[in-house]
Amino acid sequence: MHDHPQFDRYVRHLESQAPAWATQWLADMLQAMRDPAAAGVGHLDRKVMSGLLMAVEPLRMHIGECLAGHLLQGIQGAEARALGRGTGAVALSGFSIDDLTLVDEMQAEKDIEISRVVQLVDLKLEWELRELQGLAPLMLPDVRGADDPTVCSPALFARAISQTVYEQVLEPEQQALWMRLAAPTLVELMRPLLPRLADMLKAAGLQAPRYRTILTPDAGVKPAAAAAPGAVGAVAPAGVAGTAAGGVSGAPAGVVVPGIAPEQLQALLQSLPLLQRALPASAAAAASRPAPPTLAGSDGLPAFSLEPMAPVTTAVPTGANLQATASHVLLGRLFERLLDDPQLAPALRGAIARLEAPVRQLAAHDPGVLSSEQHPAWALINKIASHSSALPAHDAERGEAFQRFVDPLVSRLNALGGDQPEAYVQALQQVEGFIDAEREQQIERTRPATDALSQHEAESRLLPLLRDQVEVQLTRAQDVSPLVQTFLRGPWIEVLAKVMATEGAESPEAQALVGTVDELLASLQRPETPEARAELRRRLPRLIGRVQQGMALIDLPQQHRNRVLTELMQTHRRHLAERTEAPAGPASSPTSPSPAAAPVAARAPAPVAAPARPAPEFAPDSDVPDAWQGHETHVGTLPTVPMALGDEVDEASDWIDGLRAGRRCKLYLQGVWATAQLAWASDNGAIFMFTSNLAGGMHSLTRRALKRLRSEGLATDLADPSAVQRALGGLLQDLGAGA
Repeated sequence: MHDHPQFDRYVRHLESQAPAWATQWLADMLQAMRDPAAAGVGHLDRKVMSGLLMAVEPLRMHIGECLAGHLLQGIQGAEARALGRGTGAVALSGFSIDDLTLVDEMQAEKDIEISRVVQLVDLKLEWELRELQGLAPLMLPDVRGADDPTVCSPALFARAISQTVYEQVLEPEQQALWMRLAAPTLVELMRPLLPRLADMLKAAGLQAPRYRTILTPDAGVKPAAAAAPGAVGAVAPAGVAGTAAGGVSGAPAGVVVPGIAPEQLQALLQSLPLLQRALPASAAAAASRPAPPTLAGSDGLPAFSLEPMAPVTTAVPTGANLQATASHVLLGRLFERLLDDPQLAPALRGAIARLEAPVRQLAAHDPGVLSSEQHPAWALINKIASHSSALPAHDAERGEAFQRFVDPLVSRLNALGGDQPEAYVQALQQVEGFIDAEREQQIERTRPATDALSQHEAESRLLPLLRDQVEVQLTRAQDVSPLVQTFLRGPWIEVLAKVMATEGAESPEAQALVGTVDELLASLQRPETPEARAELRRRLPRLIGRVQQGMALIDLPQQHRNRVLTELMQTHRRHLAERTEAPAGPASSPTSPSPAAAPVAARAPAPVAAPARPAPEFAPDSDVPDAWQGHETHVGTLPTVPMALGDEVDEASDWIDGLRAGRRCKLYLQGVWATAQLAWASDNGAIFMFTSNLAGGMHSLTRRALKRLRSEGLATDLADPSAVQRALGGLLQDLGAGA
C-alpha cells in the first residue's frame, strides 16, 4: 500500500473545515430567507419562505451539526474511493442486494433537486473547479483513475445538504423550497473556497496543469501544414495522454520501425480500414481519395502503394512486409491503449493482455480483424471489458467468478491459434451466456424483495381508489362513531389494498372484505324489529371474524384492535338490547351516551376528527335501512383515473415502454451518474430493476420515479464508447488524425 502524505494532509484539512463550512452555509441560507431579493431568489414563494425561516432559525445549531456530520461522512467516503478502498462510485444508503430499496417518486424528486444544485455550481464555477481538478490528481500519482481526488465535489456538498434538509421535520413544500435556496448559496460558499484549496496545493509544490491548443488536423493535409502556427484547435491540458506535442508530431510515440520514416508509418496506419472507420467524417473523406498513400523505396527498392481494402498479394513482397509491419504496430499500440484504459477492471487486464497473441495470429489469416471493430474478436474484448467495469467494486465474489470464467476461455483461444475465427464467435456467445445466467441469479436472489416491491406499488395505486369508495359509503351511513370512521378510512383501506394486490381484485377474498364495509356499517344501524335483531345476532360472529382477520393481515397493533373491537361491541350491545317503555317525563336525549359506553369513551383517546361531509341524499321513495342491507360493492364500480388523449405525445412514457432487459442507460442517483443495465421489469411495467457498479449493485425504481428522472434529463440512453472505440480514439490522437 502506497503512502500519500500530501493527500492525507489535504483531506485532514478538509475535515477540519467542515464545521466552519456548515456554519457559513447556514448563515448565508438564513440571510437569503430574510432578504430573498438580495440573494437573487425573490421569485420564490415569500409566504412559504417566511414559515421556513421561523422553523429553521430556532434549530440553527442542530442543523449546523447535522450538516457538518454529513460533510465529514462524505469527505471520508470520497477519500476511500479516491484511494480505491471505497465500496463503489458512491455510498448509496439503503441499496443492498439483500434489502432492496425502492426508488419512488419522492426519492426521484430528491435526486432531481441534487442534480439542479450540482448543475448550477458546475455552470457558475466551471474554471475554479477545473483548476482544482487538474491539481488534485497530482497528489495521487500512483493511483490509476482516482475517483474525485478533490474530495470536495459539488455533488458531495449537495448530497450532504439534501440529507440535512430531509432529516428536519418540515412540510414537503418547505423542504423543496429549501433545496431551491441551497443552489445559489452553495455557489457563494464554494466561490472563494475552491481557489483557496488550489492555492494551498500550489504552495505545497504542485504545478498547475498547462493548457495548450490541440489541433484536429485533416487527413488530407500534410503534417507540416497541419502544424502551422496560429491554427485554431481545442484547448486541453498538456498532461493528458495523447494530447502532448509529441503525440501530434506524426508517428506513434515510442515506435521506431527501421527503414520507414515516422510520417510514412503514420500515413500507412491511417490508411488501414480499422482506423479509417474511426476517423472523423472530413478526415475519412480525405483519407478515402483515389490516390492511396505511397511509401518511397529504400535501398534501391521500388516504391509501394498501399490499397486499404485490397487483399495482400505475393506479387509485391516488400509491400506485404510493410503491411504486416503496419498491422503489427497497430495491434501493439491498440492493446497498449486497451490495457491503459482506466475503466478496465484491474483483475481482467491480464486476460485482455493474453488475448493480444491470438488476435495477432488471427489478423494474419482473417483480414476482417483490421477492417472493422465489429469483428467477433473485438466484440469479445468489448464484452469482457464492459461487464467487468459494470460489476460493483465491493462485490469481489462476482468479480472473481467472472475472472475464473474468462481465464480458461482465453487459454483455449491461445491454444487454438489464429486459423479458427469461429472460435471467437463461440467465446463471445459463452461470455454472453455467463452474463445472462449471472443476471438471472441476481434476480432470483432478490425475488422476495421485488415481489414485495411490486405488491407495495400495486397497493399504493389502489389506496386512493379504495379511499374514495369508502368515503362514499361513509357519507351514506348514519350514527357511525369517529373511532370506527377512522378505522375504516385508514387500516381497513390498507387491508383491502393488500388483499387485492395479493389475491386479485376479483378474488372471493377481496370481494368478501369489500362487502364487509357495507355489512359493518349496516350492523351499526339500530334494528327496528325483533326479527332484524335476531338476524343481526346471527351475522355478527362471522362479521367480527372477518374484521379480526383483516386486522391480522396488516399486523395492526393489539391496542388499536382492542379499541376498535370494544367500540363495536358497545354499539352492538346497545342496538341488540330490548327496548323498554320510556317513563313519563321529559324524553332523554337520543345522543347521550349510555352509562356502559361512557367509561370506554373516557378511556379511549380522542380520534382524529373526520372531515366534514355533505348531508346524505336519498331518493324520495327509498327505504334507507333496506337499501343497505345486502348491498354488494363490486371493484368494477370503483372510480378510475381518466386516460390521456390518444394524440398526446409522452416522450418519457414511450422511452420507458421501449426498455427491454439488457438495455444499458445512464441514471442519475444521489448526485452521481451511474451506468445501469435493465435486469427486470414487472409484468405491469410499474417496477424496474437496474444493475450498476454502485454500492448494492441493484436499484429498483417505480415507473413514476423513472418518468420524473427521464423528464428532467436524468435518465438517458448510454452513449459511452466501447473499450475498443476508446483505444482507437486514443490511437488516433497519437497519430494526429482525430480528437
